[in-house]
Amino acid sequence: MAQYASDMNDVMDEMLNRSDIPADYAETMVALFRDKSQDDVIRDFAVQHIGLYAETLQMRGKYDADASESATLRDALWDAAEEVRTIVAVAAFRALADMAAFDPHIDAKRLDNQLASCVADSSASPAARVMAAQLCGERRVAAAKSALARIAADQALPEPLRLAAAGSMRMLGK
Repeated sequence: MAQYASDMNDVMDEMLNRSDIPADYAETMVALFRDKSQDDVIRDFAVQHIGLYAETLQMRGKYDADASESATLRDALWDAAEEVRTIVAVAAFRALADMAAFDPHIDAKRLDNQLASCVADSSASPAARVMAAQLCGERRVAAAKSALARIAADQALPEPLRLAAAGSMRMLGK
């Protein structure tokens, strides 16, 4: 499965790097993410590529935040961000945070609240919590300060999570 997922990721990259990205690229990535019969690693790669697709269009001057395709991308990313018990949320958090810089339809408050909630959610996957912690620092999510402080001080938690929380605390001025 790992080799298959890696091969799929390579194909996704190859299509995205074409001067003419296939017309159904976004539709394909969204469908792959939404197909729960797929392995979470493949679904995660699809979510990563949804964000990368939006960024690529933006860099090429072709991203239209008001287009229906962009709304479809955002909807998929918000849905993926709800999957905090899997790695799928990791890519969604990163993509939404990156897209917020150029897509005015990304609800920054909603994203920040989701990140703070994930950081504090001990049932969320460690990878999702690490990404959420990192993004809370990058995005200066003050609402996450107390959860970040608790995590940074809790030696029983995984080191990557503690380090991400401590780094974000520094970014937040604590």
